[in-house]
Order: sequence, then structure tokens, then C-alpha cells
Amino acid sequence: MSKRVRKEKSYTSDSDEMTRMIKVLVFVLIAFGAFYLIFAIARGEISFGGKKTKEVEIQNVEILAGETLNRTDSEYYVLFFDFKEDKTGKYENLYNMYVNKTGLRNLYLVDTSKKFNANYLAEDETKIVTNSIDDLKVVSGTLLKINAGNVTTYKTNYEEVKTLLFG
Repeated sequence: MSKRVRKEKSYTSDSDEMTRMIKVLVFVLIAFGAFYLIFAIARGEISFGGKKTKEVEIQNVEILAGETLNRTDSEYYVLFFDFKEDKTGKYENLYNMYVNKTGLRNLYLVDTSKKFNANYLAEDETKIVTNSIDDLKVVSGTLLKINAGNVTTYKTNYEEVKTLLFG
């Protein structure tokens, strides 16, 4: 006896195939939309609360040591100290007291712990040089008074720094 293999042909219409394609496309778009929504909410791009505006503050108080002598003010001060070592905040408080008392913003801060400023650090107070920016060497806790791009006075003791700022 001969066996006949019966082949069934599946006929689908173009409209059935198009419908399946549209369903897959819609599913993919919904999935991408859901992922975007989840990540946008997680990153804070989308918020369901009221609009919270963030005030932008331009920071021009902290400068690099290499910018010490090129400020536009005719007379100003530059205070060098290690921001990380100032645990009590005495130098930061000194800055705030100066700004509150004088109303001036001519006191600039240099973070001596940053790598960019490492070339300007002296080993000790006997090695301080203030002739030019190329030779500039200071220790942490130094205040420079600068007039017309030249260092006129410097102090390395906290009490002397305070006296120079407040008279």
C-alpha cells in the first residue's frame, strides 16, 4: 500500500499578516514607551508634583591658583586653604563674615587640595614666593592681598589673616 503524504497548505490573506505586523509594532512601541516613562520618572525628568524651580547660582568665588593675579578687580584678596582639611569651617566662615560685613565679593578662595593647585604649594612658610604667577608658592592658610595684579601683602597665620581682612 502506498502512503500518501498529505500536505496542508496554509493560506493567509495579506490583511491577516498586516494585522499581525501592526499588533507587534504597537506592542513594541508600548514597551519602549513604558521603559522610557519608568526611567524618566526615576531620573527626575518627569514629576507628578508641582513645578519646582531651581535657582541657578554662578560660582566665581573659587578660583584656580593660576588665576590668582588675573582678576579684574583693582584690589582683592585670595585665600589659599585646603577645603577638605578645614573641618571646622573657620576659613569658610571667615569668607562669609567678610562678605556679610563689607558687602564686597573681592575675596577669592583657592582649594589647595586640588591637583591643579599642587604646583603652587610651598613646603613650609620659609619657601613662600609671591613675585610672579610663574614663581608663586604659598602654604595652606595663606591670604594674599593683590593690588593691580601684584601681591602687596601676604599673611599665613589665621589671626593675621583675620586682622588683614577686618582691620
